[in-house]
Amino acid sequence: MNLRASSPPPSLAGLVAQLRRQAERTARAGIGMGAVIGGCLGGGVLAIGALHEVGPEDGAEVQQGAVVAAFAARLLARIPSALPWLWVAGREDLHAPGLLALGLDPGRLVLACARDDAAVLSAMEAGLRGGGFAAVVGEAGHLSRVAGRRLQLACLRHGRMGLLLHRWPYGRAMVREEQTAAVTRWRIGAVASAGPFALPRWRLALVHARGGVPGEWIVEAGERDAADPVRVVTELADPAAAAQRRGLG
Repeated sequence: MNLRASSPPPSLAGLVAQLRRQAERTARAGIGMGAVIGGCLGGGVLAIGALHEVGPEDGAEVQQGAVVAAFAARLLARIPSALPWLWVAGREDLHAPGLLALGLDPGRLVLACARDDAAVLSAMEAGLRGGGFAAVVGEAGHLSRVAGRRLQLACLRHGRMGLLLHRWPYGRAMVREEQTAAVTRWRIGAVASAGPFALPRWRLALVHARGGVPGEWIVEAGERDAADPVRVVTELADPAAAAQRRGLG
C-alpha cells in the first residue's frame, strides 16, 4: 500500500492567480472588428477565450433567425485555427452553400442535435472543455446565470470561443435576461442592401460589453476573405459621443 500523502489541493489564491493569467492571455487573442466597433469593446477585439450572446432584434425571432446564424458564421470564419467548429441546435437547418459564401468551410463544421436548452448547454460545455474545437456554437432560448458562468469559465480555461445564439426559425419561445456571464451581447437584424448584387447589410447593436460601451451600427458583411467579419457603413449614434467613447474627442 502506498501511504505517501497526495499533493495538497491548490489554494484559492493560487486558483485566482491562475485564472487571472489565463484571462490576460485570452484577452490579447481576439477577432478584429474594425476601429469603430473595436473602440466599443473592452480590449479592442472580440475575445476568443470568452462567451458571447447573439440574438435577433426584439419581436423578430422567426424572421431574423438566418441573420443571427450568418453573423455567427462570419465570426467563426475569422478565428485563426485549423480545428473544426461545433454547432449544437434543436434542428439541423444550416445551408452549406450559404455558409461557404460567408467564408465558413462547411467541411470543418460538426453539427449536433439536442432535444432542449439544457442538452444544448451541456453539449456546449463538453465541447469547450474537450479542446477539440476552435469554437462552440449553441442555439438556446434560455441561459441561466449558473449555466452562463460555467460556459464562460470553460471558454476562459481552454481559450475557446463560445457563441450562444437565440435563433428560433421554428417559433420556439425565447427568454431574455438582463444579466448573464457573457462577455458581450449582440442584437442583429436585416436591412436593405445597397443593390441586388451587393453584400448583405445588417443593423448590429452591441448591448453589453464587459469593460466597453454599447453601440449600434449599420454594417455590411465583409468579403469572404476580408480581415474583419463586418464593415461599418453607418454609425447609429451621436457622432460626438461615439468619438468620445473611442477616445477621439
